[in-house]
Amino acid sequence: MNVLYNPPQLMNFRTRLLIVATVLAFALPRALAASWNEPVANLAKQIAALAGPGPLQLTLSNRSTLSADEVPKIRQMLEQDLRSLGIAPGGSDSTTLVRVTLSQNLHGGLWVAEVQEGTEIRVTMLPVKLDASPAEQSGPTLTLRQTEIVTEPERVLDAQIFSSAGEQRLIVLESWQVVVYARKTAASTSSATTPPSSPWVEEQRLSIPYIANFSRDMRGRIVAAQDHLFNAYLPGVMCRGADNGSAITLACAGSDDPWPVTPTQKAFYDSARNYFMGVLAPGFGMRLAPFYQAAEISRAGGTAMLLDNVDGSVAMVQNNLTVPVNGTHDWGSDLAAIHSACGPGTLALVSGSGGARASDSLRAYGISGREAVPASMPLQVPGVVTAIWPSISGGNAIVVFQKPDSDEYEVWSVAASCD
Repeated sequence: MNVLYNPPQLMNFRTRLLIVATVLAFALPRALAASWNEPVANLAKQIAALAGPGPLQLTLSNRSTLSADEVPKIRQMLEQDLRSLGIAPGGSDSTTLVRVTLSQNLHGGLWVAEVQEGTEIRVTMLPVKLDASPAEQSGPTLTLRQTEIVTEPERVLDAQIFSSAGEQRLIVLESWQVVVYARKTAASTSSATTPPSSPWVEEQRLSIPYIANFSRDMRGRIVAAQDHLFNAYLPGVMCRGADNGSAITLACAGSDDPWPVTPTQKAFYDSARNYFMGVLAPGFGMRLAPFYQAAEISRAGGTAMLLDNVDGSVAMVQNNLTVPVNGTHDWGSDLAAIHSACGPGTLALVSGSGGARASDSLRAYGISGREAVPASMPLQVPGVVTAIWPSISGGNAIVVFQKPDSDEYEVWSVAASCD
């Protein structure tokens, strides 16, 4: 008689397969969670260094390619690590707010933690690889670097460096005058406004005669011109600067012409206030909201224009459409486009929005979709930023800030470098 039965070898194989599958089902989530242990622990330490022990309100948002399933695990790990450091997340009555954003740039993940206490905001960032080894950083890190140019006893509205007849001149625009500097030679001596290490020596001070009324928070702009050296725009006045070979001459007249705000757009400035009215030339066929500053950035499908609006929002105009930009709650009222060999290429250099009167900060952002993604660590400024304009070359920005407890204004050149 033939007896039918299942071969014992097949039963053993299926049993082993079931055991392996069960083990993997439990081990895989643990392995994925374990891969974030180090970056989460590092972020918790950075937050603790800024916030100190005690309760805080914690929010976490994901603006990266991380799956929705991983975000709760990362938050749970972060809360556990914070508790081990003496911090109690979840305190609804705490005045300390920590906003964690899981973002990313072209080099991988970038986790950003903003610690806010009152009007003061402190920021820390952690580069993270979005693969099996997230703790390892790959590729260059973008760093903002400043170069001190000049310090003036009067308010500086803008400053630009021009090349003319084989020589370089620094043109500084102030409220009532233009100050001209030449690059020093070996025989030159330092002036009262330039330290011995400065490469500039003062040559001229040219008065700006005008009768227009202007706001207390006055603004001004210097741009290169085609048939002369530069144009200087002030409220109700435009000045033409020319190089006659031995000196700079300045001719000023009343003007309501629009100011250049990007390489392709001009905007009408409200001389009685301190912002642009939202009317552009040539424009986009629409009237925009009043704004403080504009910047042109490169994007897929062409260029876009960022507008730092008077109401505190940031908008982007592209293809005759205006859309809001998220992630800009801590932007100040000054920004400029700068170029970098790493990252997205065109970046927005932005001042901080803190209320502190003794210090400020600068940070570079890339725009991904409708999101502003931090591309650098903040650069601390020992004073309050009063103006940011792109340089003539566009590779860096001119930053002006007022020194604390002083009437002096310092001018920096700020550029983004790859480390």
